[in-house]
Amino acid sequence: KFLDALEKLENSKEFKEWKKENPKSYLAHGFVMDSEKKEKEWQIGYFNPETEKILTFILAEEILINPESEVMNKKIEKLDKTKIKITIEEAFVESDRVQKEKYSAHPPLKKIAILQKTNGEQIWNITYVTMTFKTINIQVDAQNGNVVSDKIVEVFKFD
Repeated sequence: KFLDALEKLENSKEFKEWKKENPKSYLAHGFVMDSEKKEKEWQIGYFNPETEKILTFILAEEILINPESEVMNKKIEKLDKTKIKITIEEAFVESDRVQKEKYSAHPPLKKIAILQKTNGEQIWNITYVTMTFKTINIQVDAQNGNVVSDKIVEVFKFD
């Protein structure tokens, strides 16, 4: 669960040492890829408004720190962990329902989820990569579990 992973990260010595030197950095996203692994490997990102870069922690067997990287969108909104009421598992149940009801002709190969705040809304942004070379994107509100939007997009377009 994301909040468990976040708590583990925030209580780690690696995070505490980094946060002392980066006090203005704030929680920007949580990323996970659904796989056959028993434990999901969370990547948790923090945005530094001074450098306009993002640093990502990877919660694996140990906590790994990726170097800061550029972001395309300089307006990264701050996630409020107190408003995250829907777990990734609950968001997957809702997105799976939409995928089966509306996009059943496009069986998924892989699921990717990003928890982020966009346009003032905290959402689980779930993307399915399908066997039909399309991606399905379903956004689930992280506070109430409602589907905010869904769409399907061609990965490859042949002319």
